[in-house]
Amino acid sequence: MTYRSKKLALFSGRGSSSRRAIYKGCGYDDADLSKPLIGIVNTANDAGLGHVHLDRLAARVRAGILQAGGTPFEFGTIATCGAVPIGMPQFRYELVIRDVIASSVEIMAGVQLLDGLVLLASCDSIIPGVLIGGIRSGLPCIMLTGGPQEVCKSGGRSVVMSELDQLVFGAGYAGSEVEEKIRYLEDHVCPGPGACSLMGTANTMQILAEGLGMALPGSSTAPAVYAEKERYATQSGRRIVELVREGVTPRDILTREALLNGVIITLALAGSTNAVLHLLSFAREVGVELTLDDFDRLSREIPVISRVIPTGRATVIDLYNAGGVPAVLGELKDYLHGECVTVSGRTIGELAELCRSSDRETLTSADDPVFKNGGIAVMRGNISPNGAICRTTTISEKARKFTGPARVFNSDEEAHGAVVAGKIKKGDVVVIRYEGPRGAPGMREMMMTTDALVGLGMGQDVFVLTDGRFSGFTEGAAIGHISPEAAVGGAIAVIEEGDIVSIDIEKRRLDLDVPEEEINARLAKWKLPKKRERGILGIYAKTALQAHEGAMIDDGVVDERRV
Repeated sequence: MTYRSKKLALFSGRGSSSRRAIYKGCGYDDADLSKPLIGIVNTANDAGLGHVHLDRLAARVRAGILQAGGTPFEFGTIATCGAVPIGMPQFRYELVIRDVIASSVEIMAGVQLLDGLVLLASCDSIIPGVLIGGIRSGLPCIMLTGGPQEVCKSGGRSVVMSELDQLVFGAGYAGSEVEEKIRYLEDHVCPGPGACSLMGTANTMQILAEGLGMALPGSSTAPAVYAEKERYATQSGRRIVELVREGVTPRDILTREALLNGVIITLALAGSTNAVLHLLSFAREVGVELTLDDFDRLSREIPVISRVIPTGRATVIDLYNAGGVPAVLGELKDYLHGECVTVSGRTIGELAELCRSSDRETLTSADDPVFKNGGIAVMRGNISPNGAICRTTTISEKARKFTGPARVFNSDEEAHGAVVAGKIKKGDVVVIRYEGPRGAPGMREMMMTTDALVGLGMGQDVFVLTDGRFSGFTEGAAIGHISPEAAVGGAIAVIEEGDIVSIDIEKRRLDLDVPEEEINARLAKWKLPKKRERGILGIYAKTALQAHEGAMIDDGVVDERRV
């Protein structure tokens, strides 16, 4: 059935009178309803730094849809900023929101009988949320991300949000005279709208939206306040109408090879470890195989070619000026699956031929990399038989082989309190558990503890292990996503104070130096601490997948926790 006949079937004849009446009551007419109906998913709100400017872009998207002969229907969904609830119980919602957003997009697109979607979003779990919703809708989709914010300059250098966090959670407690600097950064470190301009989760996911083929070439790193971003918005509006007429959906674009390209780009840019969860979840939604084994294999082959913070001192604005994602593709063309199609109509291989880096200090070549391989490593051992994740580019050579006594805590707040009270010493291994997908629930980021250690100058002298996550801002020696988590009876649940933990980044090993029979004996006695949650957190506590599977809500999951 052609697009035209499908449209006539939905909006023609007596049986369609009620839906036509509803839309006519909204101000549309028969001519509008005979065109492709394009939803604009807009995550704009007044409370989110990455989203506060999106209404301006949505207006340009609307114009592009009209120019191309479509009819725009704009609707909103929720979007939060994870920096606001750091250190609060509400921080647990920051991964959970991905499932909520995905469901909202899926429902709106289906109920309103739309033909295509423009997915307009900026940050962390928000971008994967709208994309997963778009996948589920089965409709043609195109992504438009809000872009990075401008950069604060202080003392002749670029300063980003992570530096403020380290001062607030670390050095400030050590009695340093930092109040004036904290106040200055509070007023200036976020100069305007957009995603914080380092390789945090927000910019990692913006870049991946383009690298996976779901956003127009060059669009993801264009700064939020640039007119160029508005032009991309108009072009995205025009292109979605064409995609609807061509019948190209995310499932046509997000093949296994495209997702492997996403892994390669994440590794090469030393992107946020949260990208692992999101790429695994995309694969699950489109029904293709992607596992931690793919990340592990590729991490041994792919060079790190970015010096964007926290790997170096460049910003995403510098990456944009170096050529953005097209330049990244150009530098990685020998590693990428070039046959993968994109929403632009061109393949990844064709795009990779168009551009190379114009700033080798920010974006190097694969022949002269920052690190020869491994922006992210998959760690396995008796603590993490199903895998754990670390960002290798923030771990110094001296810390890559590390043995120390476990200091055990059941939350980020507990561990942070011990750090700032001077109870954690160099050589310790801080273990933070019950922060995983079901344990938190919601798999919080352990930002307070890691920022405090870095702020106190111990970021390479103390290792942090957790079944929770880490921010894309995180620096220092840290391993997260330990699977299985404590809340389902993983070995991390029975690590005891003083147990010796051995870490070997090069060999990808994470082990508890306790005999296997002793670990099993402890597990036989273990019971989950009582904790009752309601609402979406309660659902997450019962049904979330483990980290190595993407940590999404899944209706096929059986609650195997032992209570």
